[in-house]
Amino acid sequence: MTYAAALRVLNRRHESRIRLGLSRVRRVLRRLGDPHEGPPAIHVAGTNGKGSTCAILESVLREAGCRTGLYLSPHLSSVRERIQVSGRMIPERDFARLLGRVLAAEGRDRLTYFELLTCVAFLHFQEREVATAVLETGLGGRLDATNVVSRPLACVITSLSFDHMQWLGKTLPRIAEEKAGIIKPGVPVFCPALPRPALEVVSRRARALGAPLRVVRPLGELATAGLPLIGCRQRGNAALAKAVLERVMPSSLRAWRRGLASVRLRGRCEIIHRGGKTALVDGAHNPEAAEALARTWRGLRLGRARWIVGIMKDKDRAGVVGRLAPLIGDAVAVAPRHPRALPAARRAEEIRRQAPAAAVRTAPKTGAALRRWLKDPAAPRTAVVCGSFYLAAEALRALQGGGHV
Repeated sequence: MTYAAALRVLNRRHESRIRLGLSRVRRVLRRLGDPHEGPPAIHVAGTNGKGSTCAILESVLREAGCRTGLYLSPHLSSVRERIQVSGRMIPERDFARLLGRVLAAEGRDRLTYFELLTCVAFLHFQEREVATAVLETGLGGRLDATNVVSRPLACVITSLSFDHMQWLGKTLPRIAEEKAGIIKPGVPVFCPALPRPALEVVSRRARALGAPLRVVRPLGELATAGLPLIGCRQRGNAALAKAVLERVMPSSLRAWRRGLASVRLRGRCEIIHRGGKTALVDGAHNPEAAEALARTWRGLRLGRARWIVGIMKDKDRAGVVGRLAPLIGDAVAVAPRHPRALPAARRAEEIRRQAPAAAVRTAPKTGAALRRWLKDPAAPRTAVVCGSFYLAAEALRALQGGGHV
């Protein structure tokens, strides 16, 4: 199977509905020889901050000489971004070959898009003899495909707030139960100072399983100097990573500074300069992430900005825009190219209701919104693109040569 054919097969599964549960993926992995029981793993769940924490963990381990595996989601440019060994994306040939193996092992257990990718990641890590894998959950934790790992080195919960409520529950304790489902007997657990109802759930689960729990406070500015990821939450993410490494691989901390300096993660408060102007691209798509973006933006003190906003229909749109509304004076509503995207006209109406003093218009595409901003001499020198990782991906392609601006 060619790489192009593999993508066609995979993308057809993307259209199927989410089916949480571990039985299917366990059966398929058993037929493949249980590759998930190979390299020891650090398992990371949470509403926000998972990707950043995973990226920091992997980077420090790699700089310390460890052969690392990294499994992330979502991707922004290529699906191969999700599966990396020692900082390198899985090659196209290996991706196609391993996906073929997984498909051949399915039998009647038709896997979802994410389950297929999870199996490919485990096979790739096994073949490349990874020493430590860093695994990010896709959705929740308890029933997420990555939770087939039975004895991780550590479990991490980065944050708990409201997102994916149709799957995870409508209260913080219920969401916490799902995220805490990754906790395993005797395996150390790390989390920040979560909201009290959520922390009580995590603590209760950890006690029941004899899993030592450490509540981690953010690091100071000096300890995170050199970290290229900006954002008000990154010191907290770095603190979690450091606490985990102190417990499971303390020798790796000799490479802490080098590891921080080499962290790369797209679409998280990413700053891009183009045509004498500055764009900040962030995938913030829930209220907690929007609040973090607002705090980061205030701290940057870059002045007036044009806000280019596109959010999926099934997200808490009012919650996201409500956190940003005090900052919005100039906005463009767009609809990312995705079936779940809210039409730009409806997005514009919602922004006008929550930021009545703002000048709000629409654009047919993300690239068109950015092109208008770049060419208009009267437009603010800075733009903030936010509301969805799909929108972030389109903006990055347009701003960095993958599309016309």
